[in-house]
Amino acid sequence: MKSNSSMKPTQLRRKEKLKNDLTIIGGGSAGLVLAVAGAKLGKKTALVEKHRIGGDCLWTGCVPSKALLKAAKVANYIKDAEKYGVTGTDTTPDWQRVMAYVRSTQYAIEEEHDNPERFREMGVDVIFGNGHFESPDRFVVEDTENGQTRTLESKKFVISTGSRPVAPPIPGLKSANYLDSENVWDLEECPNRFLVIGAGPIGIELGQAFHRLGADVTIAQRSGRILTKEDTDVSEQMLRYLREEGITVRLNTSISGVVNNHEGTSVTFSGGESENGTTEQTFDKILIAAGRAPNIEGLALDGIGVQVGARGIEVNSKLQTSVKNIYAAGDVIGHYLFTHVAAFQAQLLLRNIFFPFSQTINYAVVPWTTFCDPEVARCGLTEAEAREKYGDVDVFTLDQGDVDRAVAEGETHGFSKVIASRWTGKILGVHLVGANAGEVIHEYILAMQEGIPLRKLSGMIHVYPTFSSSVWRVSGKWFSESTLIQTLRKLIPSG
Repeated sequence: MKSNSSMKPTQLRRKEKLKNDLTIIGGGSAGLVLAVAGAKLGKKTALVEKHRIGGDCLWTGCVPSKALLKAAKVANYIKDAEKYGVTGTDTTPDWQRVMAYVRSTQYAIEEEHDNPERFREMGVDVIFGNGHFESPDRFVVEDTENGQTRTLESKKFVISTGSRPVAPPIPGLKSANYLDSENVWDLEECPNRFLVIGAGPIGIELGQAFHRLGADVTIAQRSGRILTKEDTDVSEQMLRYLREEGITVRLNTSISGVVNNHEGTSVTFSGGESENGTTEQTFDKILIAAGRAPNIEGLALDGIGVQVGARGIEVNSKLQTSVKNIYAAGDVIGHYLFTHVAAFQAQLLLRNIFFPFSQTINYAVVPWTTFCDPEVARCGLTEAEAREKYGDVDVFTLDQGDVDRAVAEGETHGFSKVIASRWTGKILGVHLVGANAGEVIHEYILAMQEGIPLRKLSGMIHVYPTFSSSVWRVSGKWFSESTLIQTLRKLIPSG
């Protein structure tokens, strides 16, 4: 993250000491939730941010990627307009106007929700600049807005500095001027030949978006399937959809070298579909989407005894570090790298810092969505995980083509898959592929959170025709396909 000012340390004018109840380092999702809560509780709260309020989600992650995906989906609708009886439309996306739309969404959210002045009006002391711990209760910041060295003394600290993309050790990659999820938004034009390294959520989302906006996209993946954290049925189905759309996906593939030449960037692939062990292909741009690392450099954590592990800052079940008055949340602890999980962690920290009877974090029900098209949403265990943990389970599936709203909108790609306990119908895992899957899954999330079994979900009235009616259809299968019902039918003679 960049500084908000070009002022050098030698220009700093004076030192100022402050006494806070809470000092938050990092203005992303977790930090902002805590800052608002601290201010509303009347606690003296400071928020330190290197660059811009909003964090990775607003500026390089969730918001710009979803705006780009929307533009790409519109472009895809236009391309397939004849399917809906609409003809005579121009199918060529304008990259500059697409990016103008992306930026407009960021600025709108910044102005409404993440404007520093909004937090200052609440009473939060918002400070821009780099800083480090001088002791467990003192954090020194080079305030780039006011030209001060500020020593923040605080009863409690929360570190929520997020994470950043990292590149794999590929020979020649550094000289290739590669892109990642942070600088891809600076592209002035859509590349013709685009290589994406990594087939996780970021790689799949951006790969599909660039393909629909005009790029010839290749996605390279080291393992044998894409979206490796998803159920295998989900991975296989999405792989088929992407390939049918025209995206090249290379599995079991490694990259042994990258070389710039007059035609672009030559990439040597090995493994997978490569003939004779290796093959070469030239691209205009390379996007790295193969992992992230916590932002802890410069904080001087080792000097105050905060332990750091392979994934990030180590915390206990109360999100407390090895130094009792210092807590951590969000990507920097490396548990679940999602904005909504960071906000969830912040809510727990709010209770543990300001209220008696602290609680421990519970990750039993953690949902997420990959916003490709169709969307992929998950909560709970995969089928393989459920069988390993519980033995025999019931699995209920519904094809998206059996959802009337999906048929009406021509959005029949996908399916619902629900894993449940054999006798009670307790939901163990949900896997959705389809339009609006990220919205539909919330009913399942509530059911899992509150222990509501499938038979009760089926008794709830669902509006027709909606995508959410798929929940009613799937849960209704419990009465015809579940182990309990099948067993009862055998025991109780009909007629």
